[in-house]
Amino acid sequence: MTNNKIKYLRIFFLILVLFVNISAKFENKGALKRTDQLLNERNVKLKIDYKFSIKGHLSILKVKMIIPETIINRQTINKLSFSIEPDSIYLLNSNKYALFTFKDVDKNFKISIKCNLTIFSTINNKNDHADTSLAKYLLAEKNIESESAKIIETAAALKQKTDIETVIKTFDYVTSTIRYEVNSAIGAEKVLETKVGKCMDYSDLFVALLRANKIPAKSMFGMVVDFDGDNPLHAWPEAYLKKQGWVRFDPTTGHSEISPSGNNYVMQISNKYIVLSEGRNDMELHANILQYYYKSGDSCNVKVTSSFDIAGQDNQNDY
Repeated sequence: MTNNKIKYLRIFFLILVLFVNISAKFENKGALKRTDQLLNERNVKLKIDYKFSIKGHLSILKVKMIIPETIINRQTINKLSFSIEPDSIYLLNSNKYALFTFKDVDKNFKISIKCNLTIFSTINNKNDHADTSLAKYLLAEKNIESESAKIIETAAALKQKTDIETVIKTFDYVTSTIRYEVNSAIGAEKVLETKVGKCMDYSDLFVALLRANKIPAKSMFGMVVDFDGDNPLHAWPEAYLKKQGWVRFDPTTGHSEISPSGNNYVMQISNKYIVLSEGRNDMELHANILQYYYKSGDSCNVKVTSSFDIAGQDNQNDY
């Protein structure tokens, strides 16, 4: 082989290697960084007390409540116990419920739930509990009016080249545009119009805008471990990204962190969220954590009050 041929072959291989490296960079542009980092764990003890004040005599009282469930890469239920054992526990639409039936009730009583669980902050490098079918997370529904003309117009203005960039843009928009106000939830379209709402409204708008841009998103409901006041109940959304599965966000507080790392993005959220249920329009409890039904004579009344005790270890990770 002549020296000229050897020279040309060397140049050809150098060009080939350079082309492969450039292609890999373009392919990874805008991707989520996938690491082998272990999940940051936090052990939490949760206690919920439901106190029933009974006036009169009830021939029958039925109580239904949401209870936490193990969710891959989100939380693990290590132990769950009840002061009064439920008649049944069942799973429906990714949510878990406990059902109680009481007969001939004329005295006050209490149901306590104790739960020891582990919650995580870092998303695993493998796709987490992603559903094989994402169609339902693209649909318009009550309070998530993703087919509204106003929602579609706003979503179009937020759309970027990639899904992750669109999610970031939408998160920043909702976080900076909506003002927090404690009132009854009003749904995504009304929130967009009034620019005020509580946590569930922030979540509704975020989910509706992403669905309008054909990005699967869903509403979550649960508790915050480090909460101010006496009510830890909270709502937040999740968005589905192809490389990372379901990713948690909290536009109400802005606690989600999405930071660039070279050509990639690192996404984490502080490990302080306890999931109770998925879905905005839960037909079992209608966005409540407990419902009850009773039969009685005249002048009977039932009042239920709840209290929460959440103890988390000091290994919290805030970002």
